[in-house]
Amino acid sequence: MSTSNETLEKVADIARGLLEERFGDDFVFDPVFVKEKVDHYDEEYLEIYVIYDGDYAKLDLDWTISMGRQMRPALAEIGVSGILSRSFIEKSEWVTEPPK
Repeated sequence: MSTSNETLEKVADIARGLLEERFGDDFVFDPVFVKEKVDHYDEEYLEIYVIYDGDYAKLDLDWTISMGRQMRPALAEIGVSGILSRSFIEKSEWVTEPPK
């Protein structure tokens, strides 16, 4: 896959923008970052890590589940296709090192 760091940052910016648009001031999403991953079938995908600060009960799970689909048009504009996965991590549980 070998996606450039610039493209990974653009994907993160797209995700952050959608999250901020949907949830407004109820949450702080920082950091949001993207890593290339390979699943147990050797399929490559992008994992979006969203570190959030806010009331989990207000995090609309139906919306977050469809986030990848909502991102597709903007991703197509930057030449990104394929499988996206997302992980939401509460700020209090966040460690400073990104997951491997």
